[in-house]
Amino acid sequence: MGLDMEKNKSVRGWIEDLPKRGRIIFCVDDLKVQFPNVTNEAIRLSVHRLKNKGRVCSVWRKYYVVVPDEYALRGFVPPIEYIDKLMNSLGYKYYVGLLSAAALHGSSHQQPQSFMVVVNSNDVKSKADNNISLCFIAKSQINGDLLLRKNASYGEVLVSNPIMTALDLILYENRIGGLERAAEVIDGLSDDFKIADSQSELWTSFPIPVIQRFGYILESILGYTKLSDAVYQKLCNTGIELRKNYLDSKLRHSTTDEFTYDPKWKIIVNTDLELG
Repeated sequence: MGLDMEKNKSVRGWIEDLPKRGRIIFCVDDLKVQFPNVTNEAIRLSVHRLKNKGRVCSVWRKYYVVVPDEYALRGFVPPIEYIDKLMNSLGYKYYVGLLSAAALHGSSHQQPQSFMVVVNSNDVKSKADNNISLCFIAKSQINGDLLLRKNASYGEVLVSNPIMTALDLILYENRIGGLERAAEVIDGLSDDFKIADSQSELWTSFPIPVIQRFGYILESILGYTKLSDAVYQKLCNTGIELRKNYLDSKLRHSTTDEFTYDPKWKIIVNTDLELG
């Protein structure tokens, strides 16, 4: 019994020392590798005791995060501190996107209730427990060259750049509360748009109607003519051709005669966007 207790103490010590080594996330399988002579049941009990004491919290199947002292009062660790290592361990490409990326870029009209992560798989399901809500949005192709790396306390995290964030907000507007919310957040991001310096791959990676709506929102809703002109010029240089599209793609109409039409962006304005 004394030997088992000593082994359990070693397991607990290894876990609790992780933050000193600049790491806070671990998998049960890591413990099995580190302590091959400790039974699975003993490992489970060690983790369970630490969890009951609030020293670790479960963040994914078999994955746990050590709760550093600075997060002890909260009782949980913000996902930005471990999402990079979690996604890499699971073998997925990812980036922090949409409202969570906008908040990291300083556009925080309203802090998102969920931590929003774009991932290259439909198999990663959103989850909410332990005061943490992870919202995963599937995107088949993720170009790492278009992403930024931002520092967190325990590593780095991949984040969509400001323009990519804005386009994602429009592409996935149903996940954030609609186009009006997207326009409000885009307004907060606008100071960081470097249209002329943006890569052509960024624009060709999005559906053309999304770019049209982006240009229209910049020009006609937010009044940022210079930015919208820069987007239009970028499209011309990239060889992207516009065709007629509705501002709100969810609404279907038998005729377009009742709506105004923006000839520059070829947008049929079938909805009013009223910003607060």
